[in-house]
This record gives sequence, structure tokens and C-alpha cells, in this order.
Amino acid sequence: MEQSQENKTETTNKDSNVSALEHNIKSKGEFSYYYAHGRKFENKEQQQGKTIEGPGIITGGDPVLLEKSTRTVEVMKEPKKFTKYIFYDDDKFVKIQIEIPVDIKDTITDDCININFQERSFDLRVDVPNSDPYLMSIKKLYQKIVPEESKAKIVKGKINLSLKKKNEDEEWDKLNA
Repeated sequence: MEQSQENKTETTNKDSNVSALEHNIKSKGEFSYYYAHGRKFENKEQQQGKTIEGPGIITGGDPVLLEKSTRTVEVMKEPKKFTKYIFYDDDKFVKIQIEIPVDIKDTITDDCININFQERSFDLRVDVPNSDPYLMSIKKLYQKIVPEESKAKIVKGKINLSLKKKNEDEEWDKLNA
């Protein structure tokens, strides 16, 4: 044991001018953790690469404007939607009362209402004079309705939708399926 400690001390003293990295590479060779860092290149002069020039090849220099074009982009607005409404089950009908926003309450009439009833959905569009339309859409109603007997009208600042139930005996717990 004493000899191996003395050998280590001698090795350390001899290699004191060598960094830990170089010492690790010398002692472990290609199995050294630092092996990739210990490569020494014989040709230390930096070799210059070949410059290839031609159309479509960028070789440096200031940027060059190839073409300039302008185009008009249509800005799409988020449609205005009705957000406040209530519904209730009224035997043969399901009634929906939609609150009309204050800023358009006095400007719309029954003629402004466009509604498309389907068996399991409806799409409401209120065309507001001199403004963007308001929308409300339910794509999947809780139960089926009779579109031909369903109606929409404005009463006391609210849009009232009356959806005629296809099966009058079923109660609607919710509006959407």
C-alpha cells in the first residue's frame, strides 16, 4: 500500500505542470471522459473555405430588395353576440328571452330579426341599422323542435323565442344537448 501512495505522489509531482484535463487524457487514453477535448491538430493554420457565387446563392454583403409589393388585407371583426338570456319550459313550448343591449334597444324592430329554426338548432341574426349585426346560435338543442311552429318577436326590450316542442311531454332541463 505504501508503494502505491508514493507512486501517486511522484506522478502528481511530475505532472503538476499538466492540467487535470490533460492528466485524465494521458492516464485513461481514449476511454477518458475528456477524450474529445484533448485532440490536437497538426495543421494549426486556419484553412479558408471556397466561396461559390452565382444566382440564388447568398455570399454576404448588404441585403438587396428583390421586389416590393403591397396588398390590402380585409380585417375580420369578431361578430357581436347576445350573451344574456334565460330559458324556461312552458308545456308545449320552450321560451327563450334574450336581453337586447341598451345601445341598440331603440333601433331594432321585428323586421330586423332573421331566424332560421331547424329540428335540433337555431341561428338568430339581428340586423342593426347603421351597425354590425348581433348573433346567437345554438347548434344542438336539448330535444327536437317543430321549426314551422316556432316564432321570434320583440317584447319590452327583449327578443322572445318560442320553440315548439316536438314531444310536448318531455321537460327541458337545459337548452343545449
